[in-house]
Amino acid sequence: MLIEAYFQEVEKIVANSYLVVASHLVTEKRSLYIGFIEGTLTFLGGSTLHFMEFVNVKSEVNRYKYAYHFQNSDEILIFRYDMAPHCPDVKTFPHHKHTADNQITDAPPPSLADILNEIERTLD
Repeated sequence: MLIEAYFQEVEKIVANSYLVVASHLVTEKRSLYIGFIEGTLTFLGGSTLHFMEFVNVKSEVNRYKYAYHFQNSDEILIFRYDMAPHCPDVKTFPHHKHTADNQITDAPPPSLADILNEIERTLD
């Protein structure tokens, strides 16, 4: 897959989410297969998702770096997934999830579609 096709897939995933009322995406192509995408999605009720992915999609989607930060309309954290190496005790290190109650839990690396599904379950 080419990076432009991946960017289009992300745009389609966002467009197909019935809870997204506004989106702002920025893409940066680094090569035919490597790129950076970041964005802010606003949902019904005013909650927002701030996310970034640095990916290589040559043979499969390989996220070199990612963060998905979901917060309510008062900008209070609901959850965040990332791979910052500050939690060496989690089984899925460096991948983990921060929860609203300041807990850090094991979490395999999610995709944006996984995150939007979790947000939809949270908001429904």
